[in-house]
Amino acid sequence: MNWFLVWLFLHITAAVIAFGPLFVFPIVGTLVAKSPQHLSFALHVNHRIANRLVLPFAASMLVSGSGLIWTANLNWFGTPYLIVAVILYLMALAIGFLVLRPTTERLIALVEHAPEPGPGAASAGPPPQVMALIRRSQIFGGISTVLFLVIIFLMIIQPGGISLR
Repeated sequence: MNWFLVWLFLHITAAVIAFGPLFVFPIVGTLVAKSPQHLSFALHVNHRIANRLVLPFAASMLVSGSGLIWTANLNWFGTPYLIVAVILYLMALAIGFLVLRPTTERLIALVEHAPEPGPGAASAGPPPQVMALIRRSQIFGGISTVLFLVIIFLMIIQPGGISLR
């Protein structure tokens, strides 16, 4: 059995499952901007996807990536692209677990406990605190997406590194 290929399969599969939704979340956000009455539902969907797919599969890539390095017999210090990619990956994981997850949880709590507009009253839209958290989520979500695109570039192009082709 070729363990390198097993680890590679696990690593790429985890990347697709973990990072594919990052490109869907902004689409959901634009739909909610047009139909704010669905904000709570959209937050719950995004939170469930992040907690059940994005974060666990992203975290699992530490194991599969380590397996790849080990089975490829790479000289860790001879691959600067890999060192940079791992640092960016750890930054993105920290953003996901320490910024985006708590921000979404706070948003859900605020939206679920927001007072309903009275009968016949026009909705004034989400309160400023909700909008600030949404903006925070957009900024850090965008940063995470850029980090993962840079990581993908580094893993494929391997600038200054070895070639496994």
